[in-house]
Amino acid sequence: MSPPPWLAQPHADALALFTEVEPLAVCLTLAPGAEFDRMTPHHIEPGSVGADGNYVVNPDYLLFDDLVLLAQLQVEHAELTAVIRAATGERGTYDLRTLLHAVLADPTARAAIVDEVLDFEVQLGTQLSRVRSLRARLLGLDPVALAVVLLSGSDPHDQSNLLHFPAPNWLFARDLGAMIGNAVVLGYPRARARKRDGILARGLVNFHPLFAAVDRLDIRPGLGRISDNEINDLRCIEGGDLLVVAADTVLIGVGERTTLHAAQALAQLLWDRGVQHVLAVHLPQRRAMMHLDTVFTLIDHHAALLFPAAFSSESPGGDRVHVVDLQHPQRDLGCDLPLLLAERGHPITTVPCGDGDPLAAAREQWSDGANAFCLAPGIIVLYQRNTRTLRALNRQGYEVLTASQFVANADLLLASARRVVVALAGSELSRGRGGPRCLTWPLSRRSRMDR
Repeated sequence: MSPPPWLAQPHADALALFTEVEPLAVCLTLAPGAEFDRMTPHHIEPGSVGADGNYVVNPDYLLFDDLVLLAQLQVEHAELTAVIRAATGERGTYDLRTLLHAVLADPTARAAIVDEVLDFEVQLGTQLSRVRSLRARLLGLDPVALAVVLLSGSDPHDQSNLLHFPAPNWLFARDLGAMIGNAVVLGYPRARARKRDGILARGLVNFHPLFAAVDRLDIRPGLGRISDNEINDLRCIEGGDLLVVAADTVLIGVGERTTLHAAQALAQLLWDRGVQHVLAVHLPQRRAMMHLDTVFTLIDHHAALLFPAAFSSESPGGDRVHVVDLQHPQRDLGCDLPLLLAERGHPITTVPCGDGDPLAAAREQWSDGANAFCLAPGIIVLYQRNTRTLRALNRQGYEVLTASQFVANADLLLASARRVVVALAGSELSRGRGGPRCLTWPLSRRSRMDR
């Protein structure tokens, strides 16, 4: 019998990522579970008009655009996981829920995570008297049942609500943290709906043996348990805004989810580790552009998929990015990111989301048409619903394959120089505003020679 996944981890020295496109070696995902069936229409309403006519923000809004059909969501996610496992091998793909079970079996880790989760519940309005009884109840659960509570917000035995809301956004593993070089960046989500996600992810990084010997890049050292002002803290950062172009160049998106303060703090840590170029890409304040990887992702060493309108000087100022070098943050370098990367030694050929049609580009960018996940140089995953973008990639020499076709031929394809886009079903996965890159947290990539 194979050892459980948390015992079959690679040696910590193997955890490193110096570019977004080298062959995938170790990757985290999360198979969706009961947390999705705990969502109600209340959780997908950003706000409403109150009796006085003023708009009132919904504090329980969970960032999804619709309720999902869990059975179909699981089918689509299983297809993605099969593709990733075909690229990494059996021991290179980990499920976050399984890792969480292992961490919660450790009494010290269990108490630390539960206490921080309950501190956040107090901030959300839970009475201290209830918190004391709830703490005892949670610590008395076995690791699997406790994980259900922490993700679904409800007791797995009687279905009673124990926490304020479920945590379905843990599905989007990318935002929990990021590997840059041989260090893991700890994420600090900005949205209230994702605060518990961050607590659980930092629990994994701090207590799971997979991360035991890995350096940490923490922009908020000494924070400890969640602070009273964390909801509005200026240092929030999510992995969807972090993109490793090469060992010497990192991009940080600044917008809805990652603040400039956080970007500057991380840049200093990266400079200390020898990264020469750290560029901040200021994003338009649009829900469709919540992270950098919603408008720009690498698909090969010198190629990227992008949403053209965000990088065009002809777009209105509020609709396009503007780039700054964080060593000179007051100097606006403009919106031509490919040019700026070329000037720093990384020439990029671009493939347009939407295949040059502005209307198709806007529609497909909304359904994650620019959010590709690289399995290896020139081998990527994208949603099959983005037909115009797939056509643009096909014109550039990418074969469009189904997930099953890729899985059946993965070894041959990964050993070849062929360009491939795996067209993944995503009708339910896309309802949470996240594409294949959003659904994955790569911990290690290797050169083709290491395969």
